[in-house]
Amino acid sequence: MATLYDGKMAAIYDAMYQSFVDYDEEYDFYNSYIQDNNCKTILEIGSGTGNLAKRFKEHGHDYIGLDYSQSMISIAQERNENCIFIQGDMRDFNLEKQVDAIIITGRSTSYLTTNEDVDETFASLFNNLTAEGIIVFDFIDANRFIPYINENQKIIHQAESEGIQYIRESHWETTTLDNFMVEWDAKYYTVINEKKDLIANDFSTVRVFTLNEIQLFLYLNNFKILTTIDRTTYAYDTYVIVA
Repeated sequence: MATLYDGKMAAIYDAMYQSFVDYDEEYDFYNSYIQDNNCKTILEIGSGTGNLAKRFKEHGHDYIGLDYSQSMISIAQERNENCIFIQGDMRDFNLEKQVDAIIITGRSTSYLTTNEDVDETFASLFNNLTAEGIIVFDFIDANRFIPYINENQKIIHQAESEGIQYIRESHWETTTLDNFMVEWDAKYYTVINEKKDLIANDFSTVRVFTLNEIQLFLYLNNFKILTTIDRTTYAYDTYVIVA
C-alpha cells in the first residue's frame, strides 16, 4: 500500500483538493445511493482530511471514517471533533459492528496494486457489511485512462486555497509487467507573486482496472452488482459500482 499523503503531503493534498472537488456534490452523489438502499450506518474508506465526514455528520448520519494515513486522520479529527476515525488498511479491518454501507472514495482503489490486494479488500468489505448492506466505490477506467496518458504524459492541475495558488505537475508512465500499472511522479508547487516554488515531490505506483476485472472480483467475493455508473470527475473518467 502506498505511503502517499503522510507528513506535510497531507496538508498539501487538503489544500489542493478543496479546489479540485466539489464536496457538496460528492456528498449528494454518495448519499443518494445510501438513501435509496435505506442505509443507516456508514463507513467511508479513504476518508482523508474529513471533508465528506463533515457533511455526513451535519446531515445526521451514523458515520465512521477509515484511512491509511495517520497524518490525514489528524487533520480530519481536528476538523470533525464528533466523528470517529480509524487508522487502518482496507485490505484487513474489523469494525466493532457491521455497517449498512461502505463507500470507498477518491479513487482509493488505485492503490490496490495486486490481485491479492483487491481480493482481500472485497473480502473485508463483505465481512463488515450487514446482510443487506451495500458498497459504493469508484475506479479509474483502464480502457480510457491508458490511451489518455500515453498521449498526455505530463498533466497539470491548478488549485487555489486560502489565497495560495498551487500547481501539480504529474508525469505518468505505463507498465504491463503486472496488471495495468501506472508509475505516477508528481511535483507540487506554490505560485506567489508569479514565483513558482517546488514544495513537494511524490512518487507512487497505482493500478487502473477494466470494468470486467472489477465485475469478476465482486462475483468471486459474493457481491451482486446493483448499478454501474460512468462518471466524469475532476480529473479522469471513472466507473462507480454499487453492489
